[in-house]
Amino acid sequence: MAGGGLSKGASAGAIELNVVPLVDLCCLLVLFFILTTQISSANLANLQVPDPVNSVAKPLTPDDELKRIVVNVVSTIPPGADSKKELTPGQLAEINSDSRYAKEYQVGGRRVPCEPEVSPDVAKDKLLEVFNAQIRSAIEGRIISKPEEFGVEIRGDARVMALYMNPILQAAAEAQMNKISITAVEGKQ
Repeated sequence: MAGGGLSKGASAGAIELNVVPLVDLCCLLVLFFILTTQISSANLANLQVPDPVNSVAKPLTPDDELKRIVVNVVSTIPPGADSKKELTPGQLAEINSDSRYAKEYQVGGRRVPCEPEVSPDVAKDKLLEVFNAQIRSAIEGRIISKPEEFGVEIRGDARVMALYMNPILQAAAEAQMNKISITAVEGKQ
């Protein structure tokens, strides 16, 4: 462009962008990250993670059985509702509306009602009475020497909301029970 004229189709302010160095830089960065990732993963420890299906809990001895109390959180869903066979339409409607609620706590042979029949504080107080009676009888029978050695095992229906465990946990804390376990059943029954 000796005479300073513009060629046909080129504008006076056109700027050319050379993308070859940008592509080279991107390729180098990708190569760098690939290499450093492979090197850093080679230095990781070989971890043995237990299979979550197999239980790693130790079996209870007969002596341990006497040092705990089992609380069952019973669902409002009637037995046989999972198969939904032989249920009346009213029971089916009740299942759909009340499937997340607990009906009662079962502790030994006693039944303690849940919400909404009673307030959470009333349920906690009734559970505390049962816990204290069990602890007293374990101390009198020389099974334990102090309340901290006694434990509670909570068994709940998977369909029930976890908030129904609050009165159990509060009663266990007030009874000075430090050993609390939540039991889950493997597989569908």
